[in-house]
Amino acid sequence: MSENSIVTNICGPPAEGQVLPNIGSDPNYVFVSDPEFTTVRLFDLGGNIINVNSWIECAHYVQGGWSSNQQSLVNSEITIFYILSGILTSYFLYKIIKNLQK
Repeated sequence: MSENSIVTNICGPPAEGQVLPNIGSDPNYVFVSDPEFTTVRLFDLGGNIINVNSWIECAHYVQGGWSSNQQSLVNSEITIFYILSGILTSYFLYKIIKNLQK
């Protein structure tokens, strides 16, 4: 899937004649809110969330690796927690049963 189609799928098509300026990592660039654009919530791999209010802002962040799908990092951490908890609980139950049999 090309980068343009990913931007279109998440942000929608650009307005006629609208092009994405070369923002790069300019800390002084100010995104102008577009009242015609429906706010989109984006997520990054670190679990950060941002609400974008213009197509240009949305396209910029999507091209930077943000996505409209929350990554399953939190879910995998919970899974690891449950697995480790189960192993520790099993170990301690084994030790208790073994001591009771003596």
